[in-house]
Amino acid sequence: MNHKEDYYKGVDDLGLYYQVWKPEKNPKGIVQIVHGLGEYSTRYKNVINVLVPDGYIVYASDLRGHGKSDGSRGFVKNFDIYIDDQRLFTDLIEKKESSKLPLFLLGHSMGQIIAKIYAAKSSDRLNGLILSGAGTKVGGTPNFLMRAMAKLLAFISPKSTIEPGITGEDVSHDPDVIKNYNEDPLILKNITVRLGSELLKGNKKGNKLTPEIKIPTLVQFGSEDTLILNGDELEELMTMEDKTIKKYDGLRHEVYNEVEKERKKVIQDLLDWLNEHV
Repeated sequence: MNHKEDYYKGVDDLGLYYQVWKPEKNPKGIVQIVHGLGEYSTRYKNVINVLVPDGYIVYASDLRGHGKSDGSRGFVKNFDIYIDDQRLFTDLIEKKESSKLPLFLLGHSMGQIIAKIYAAKSSDRLNGLILSGAGTKVGGTPNFLMRAMAKLLAFISPKSTIEPGITGEDVSHDPDVIKNYNEDPLILKNITVRLGSELLKGNKKGNKLTPEIKIPTLVQFGSEDTLILNGDELEELMTMEDKTIKKYDGLRHEVYNEVEKERKKVIQDLLDWLNEHV
């Protein structure tokens, strides 16, 4: 596969890092990945290594304040900025790739909240939606939630930091994934109070807009997910005719990064769904 990395200009001309992987043969579709809270685009190699050889172009960016992108670490002034950044990323993709190729948006965790809002408002730009680590409620430690909801503190001192308390054990059963997550310097160990507050607002907005999503949608989540909760309830909000819900017994938050045997099944389900919708 061919790989390229570069920066594009997000809202307020902020430099946002992105990567693109292209197959050797003629492509049949494009997947735009939106990662989760505190992580970054390179952590989706398990997905990329399956989709690209099968003919998909994959674009993935680092959210502002995450990974290699510019911006204050773990900070966003308004959650809608994330959605606007992704729209600008789609603009870039459309300029670089054939308009005949179907475009799918894949969002994980906080990224699935971003993806739901995007899809509800801009479904004409997308051929399908994939929601990973999906649900209707943000989990985490009670301390994180109480502090994130402190609207007054978010207003007075928006860049004060809090520790979400997310560990490798929360995201996967795979020992290597756990170790790498806990030791990775690019994983944010702290986020700002403003981001915590905006995340909760964004989740509420995403739930409200979910019934407006009309494009084909695949939902994938683990039964042991403690970070995004109530995956079963999400189906009740979904009104699109073409919807597929995959709940994986015993899996944690990052279903694409679980132990090899389990993640292969999850990613194969993703690939099969994409191939049915190109």
